[in-house]
Amino acid sequence: MRALARRRPERASLYDFRDLDLLLKIDAESNGQGIPSSELAEILGFEEGDNRPIGIRLAWMRRYGMVAYDAQDKLWSLTRGARIVTEAHLRAPQLKVVKEMPDAAAVELMAEVVSRYQGTRDAMVAQMIRREFLYGTQRRR
Repeated sequence: MRALARRRPERASLYDFRDLDLLLKIDAESNGQGIPSSELAEILGFEEGDNRPIGIRLAWMRRYGMVAYDAQDKLWSLTRGARIVTEAHLRAPQLKVVKEMPDAAAVELMAEVVSRYQGTRDAMVAQMIRREFLYGTQRRR
């Protein structure tokens, strides 16, 4: 995640942290029990006591079905669908094929990704595909 490697983050928008990176961090740090937003904010490099940006981001992710909130214990955790996504890593041979693909051939690959986005019945996965594209195509600084 960019914020861990560079400066203290000020925001936690889609353009600051990928959804998948946040899900992987929640999974790794919560031991399947959930994590308070204050602890996640601290892990991500926010100033102590400044968990508002993370709380807002997690609320959006909850709206999309990526995370669940236990109001009694005040813990955030992955939904079943998000857990499936975090466990669905590409195998090295699959990833190698994509990485070695000529740029011109990636146009057809993108058409397949768009087709998957349009055809998926899982609204959370569709949102994650769409948001990953938005993150990856943000204006370069």
